[in-house]
Amino acid sequence: MEERLSAQELLKYSRHDHMNTLHLIRMQLDLGMEDGVRQAIEDAVGRARHESALGSIGMPRTSVWLQTFAWRFPEYQVSLEVSAEGPGDIEADQETEAFLEELFAILQDGLSPYAEYEAHIRVQTDSAGWSATFTLAGPHDLEEGLPEAAPEARFTFHHSEEDGKLIMTVVGRKVDR
Repeated sequence: MEERLSAQELLKYSRHDHMNTLHLIRMQLDLGMEDGVRQAIEDAVGRARHESALGSIGMPRTSVWLQTFAWRFPEYQVSLEVSAEGPGDIEADQETEAFLEELFAILQDGLSPYAEYEAHIRVQTDSAGWSATFTLAGPHDLEEGLPEAAPEARFTFHHSEEDGKLIMTVVGRKVDR
């Protein structure tokens, strides 16, 4: 897995994504597809809102990891949904980022270059705690099992398979230690 992305790399990927959206809009305008233009703009605004909401979860390292997921794991077609109704757990931030990195390094080893993959990521925070759920579609050939959260971790990890999709959830609750 690569190291953390530099600010220059982050800006490069972001510009690329925005240029793709603008090209799509221009193409649809040229073809007279007004509904397609409206939908492309609404989709871009929705993505921006969810990415912005990640900044309010109070877990900056985890937020950056989630925001750069699509760039670091281009095998997945990614959708992101964020419901931030309170801060996450800053004390669990670095540990959560490291766990997600380990988890997806294992998953990436089992991906086929010939298959299509989707990742729906849902992040929720509220006064009781926080969670990040990954619903992954596509064949994941796991040579080794998925990692488990350490007993002293400030979160738990659960995974299951439903309708051919791998569903993984990292759940944290706020505790005073």
